[in-house]
Amino acid sequence: DVPSEFSPSGRPEDSRPPYKPVNYDEKFHGPVRVRSALANSYNVPAVKTLQFIGIYDDPLVPGEDGFLAMARRLGITSLTREDYGLSLTLGGGEVSLLELTNVYAILANMGRKTPLVSISKILDHEGNIVYEAPRGPVQQVLRPEHVFLITSILSDNEARAPMFGRESPLNLPFPAAAKTGTTNDFRDNWTLGYTPDLAVGVWVGNADYTPMNDVSGISGAAPIWSEFMKEAVPKLTGGEITPFVRPAGIVDKVICAISGTEPSQWCPQQTTEIFAADQPPLPKEEDLWQMAQIDTWTGLKASAVCSEFTKEEFVLNVADPFAVRWIQKEPEGKKWAEQVGFEKKIRFVPERECKADDPRPKLEFISPRNGDTLINPIVDIYLLADATQWFKSFQLDYGIGADPKEWTTIVKKNNPARPNDPVTSWDINDLPSGLVTLRLTVLSEKDTYAELKIQVILRVPTPTPTATETVTPSPTPQPTFTPTITETPTPTSTVMPTLTPTP
Repeated sequence: DVPSEFSPSGRPEDSRPPYKPVNYDEKFHGPVRVRSALANSYNVPAVKTLQFIGIYDDPLVPGEDGFLAMARRLGITSLTREDYGLSLTLGGGEVSLLELTNVYAILANMGRKTPLVSISKILDHEGNIVYEAPRGPVQQVLRPEHVFLITSILSDNEARAPMFGRESPLNLPFPAAAKTGTTNDFRDNWTLGYTPDLAVGVWVGNADYTPMNDVSGISGAAPIWSEFMKEAVPKLTGGEITPFVRPAGIVDKVICAISGTEPSQWCPQQTTEIFAADQPPLPKEEDLWQMAQIDTWTGLKASAVCSEFTKEEFVLNVADPFAVRWIQKEPEGKKWAEQVGFEKKIRFVPERECKADDPRPKLEFISPRNGDTLINPIVDIYLLADATQWFKSFQLDYGIGADPKEWTTIVKKNNPARPNDPVTSWDINDLPSGLVTLRLTVLSEKDTYAELKIQVILRVPTPTPTATETVTPSPTPQPTFTPTITETPTPTSTVMPTLTPTP
């Protein structure tokens, strides 16, 4: 539930200004499960649902599909236009109170549809039947499991508390499912709901169709619906109110409370939810938290052809572009990401694997190479640092030891490094002898990178005294000798110094 834009018709080729739905409270609520979205009447998830299933029938899909086909199946006859858009799910098409209430009666009947009648029977003064409406065929138009899921949500007082509070008119003394609705100009507001015994729909508005003053479904129609249900249902049932019956095909599953999938090991909060047995939650591999082997240059999943520069990273499983933007750009999104464990720079699950023809970095140490011993105090460095696409800059750093905790930059440049030209002369005079790690990093225009490390050994000679240095003579002058050492290639040979007296 984040700020989102849609083509008004739901078709990609629609060139009109985008449709930007908002919620009744003019806020956005981030990641929400279907239970929360439906119970609180959040509009953006509703529009996304309609976009997903489509408005009209797709001729390429077997059978009749789309929202309008479902509406006809449930008895709605007035949605006959050919220019509906995604606002249809929020009231962008006209339906009658009678037909919409009958849809809720189908839910009350566990998905069974019976013909609407206004007069069921006429009796004369002696009680004889003068007329009785014929019983039409009963059709099972919805699966009982799906009906129970909807009923469970619409009767969940705790789930709707964020928007309506716990003591709203929808909270009856007995289990009842209910849904409110308000037009954006306050001309109409509705409350519809049911128990297994009774379905009731209430409309509130002005008879001349002028707008009301800030009267919503929860403040206008809901109190009427509530008072009528509290009076009618006990009288209709003789006080024996029928409970909602759970079908055998409903199962309980432990899920991640944030994502709705089976919980991964990183999910911070778990809960239980009900599902149709043949439609369980997504597996834990689809949770919001995932570990993935990433090609660091393209940001795509590493593959056999892109295995040189990879890193295992914690990634966020969000693909909706508006959700990605919300997380990256909006303070509320950044705060949410931090709260669920994504404190550093966020990387999202890649859409595909890296391929051979994707942009590739080019990194190589020409000189020195891995394992070299460096004895000269000034080292000329030759590198290859480039890319087939997206090159931005490169940087060479060093750190002491095999696993440095701190790095010092040797050189940084915004143009590629070619193998035949030294990029810098590195002065190692002041560095301690021993193992040093060199790190070459190439940065891209896409905010990605590639990194290559080698290790070298420094053997820097200790400098001899210069002519300006003062040497204090010993009390007793003694001859000094400068040895000349000649090494032979045989490891077992003995080195014999030749001593030359110095005056």
